[in-house]
Amino acid sequence: MDLMETIKLSLEGLKSNKLRSFLTMLGIIIGIGSVIGITTIGRSLTKSVNSAFESIGNTSVYFYVTNKDSEFDDGNLRDSDLFTENIVNYFESLKGIVIDDLVYEGAGGAGTIKEGRNKENITVTATSEGLKNINKVKMLAGRFLKEEDIQRAKPVAVIPDKVVEKVYKTNASEVLGKEAKLEVNGKLVVFTIVGVYKYEDVQIGGQSLTGGMYQIYIPRTTGDREFLNEPRVSYQGIMATLINSETIEEESKKIVDNIKEKYYKDNPRADVKFQSAKSQISQMNSAMSSIQVAIAAIAAISLLVGGIGVMNILLVSVTERTREIGIRKALGATKGDIRKQFIIESIIICIIGGFFGIVLGTTIGYIGSKLLKTPTFPSIVSIVIAVGFSMLIGIFFGYYPANKAAKMDPIEALRYE
Repeated sequence: MDLMETIKLSLEGLKSNKLRSFLTMLGIIIGIGSVIGITTIGRSLTKSVNSAFESIGNTSVYFYVTNKDSEFDDGNLRDSDLFTENIVNYFESLKGIVIDDLVYEGAGGAGTIKEGRNKENITVTATSEGLKNINKVKMLAGRFLKEEDIQRAKPVAVIPDKVVEKVYKTNASEVLGKEAKLEVNGKLVVFTIVGVYKYEDVQIGGQSLTGGMYQIYIPRTTGDREFLNEPRVSYQGIMATLINSETIEEESKKIVDNIKEKYYKDNPRADVKFQSAKSQISQMNSAMSSIQVAIAAIAAISLLVGGIGVMNILLVSVTERTREIGIRKALGATKGDIRKQFIIESIIICIIGGFFGIVLGTTIGYIGSKLLKTPTFPSIVSIVIAVGFSMLIGIFFGYYPANKAAKMDPIEALRYE
């Protein structure tokens, strides 16, 4: 008996019990659909994380002072433990050699910006001119902060285009030179608008990292003057971008080791550490991959259940078709012919189930990823693995019923009622 005739007989067997065949396929459909859907959503989250970090720049590094006993704990630190003028000068000496840009944060806060009856919630970030490159700020009109603004503590501000639209009801170029009336931490301050930038909300998994608050940039020295009771003498953290993206971890470690050796060798409280965007991306991707594999493995259990269902139905089918098997053997069908028929029947069930599983998984994955604001389709690799796995299930779980049918005694089979 040739292969095409065997496939034809198998399809006729499935058609004669459509509902049972569909219910048998259901386990395969759900299993493959779950695996593909979960891996697709996982890919979407990974893309979302990478996109969020790309908006900051993968050459950025945050150097900070922390308590020796706990990460990011500053409970026992004094002002003298932080980055003082000598350490700031050390960072500055590395500009153009190892460091490209430096950013020192000043005092800021949350508040509102008003113009007539229009009002919008904002966050004031007192910063340095280097933030433009680190955060990849795209200017639409005017300019970003300059070193002169910082040295002279000028009352100037750079605002987002969304604030221009909602508060000033005009275009970007028209607001340059106008006053920005800000109420921050209960204090009313007025700045001159010198620039407008394009607001881009950074999101991970559909969740905003900014909380939907618009950032207004002012010089760090101006922020310290307006929102601190005394002049700033130290910084707990400094953001930097390094020139060579290939040696970020090594260069950052050297900088930290030098600072420790020169300024913190005998300090019992403070420790200096760093976090690079590159390492955070790597850690996040690794974590996402592990979670994705773990969940997909759990979902794959339903494939095993589906395979057992295929075997169970084929065993029932063998019993129901005992007389048919006897007749075929009496007409000259070999054990190989009988075995082949039931194995192919099992493979067909799994391939059809696999096809609908791929459709289901692609749909679930795309809808899920779209809800996460990063529409993604499943990878070709995951589809190939799904199809291959469904065929293996067909062969593995179809062999036992097929072998049982092939070993039947034709005389006993013909007597079966």
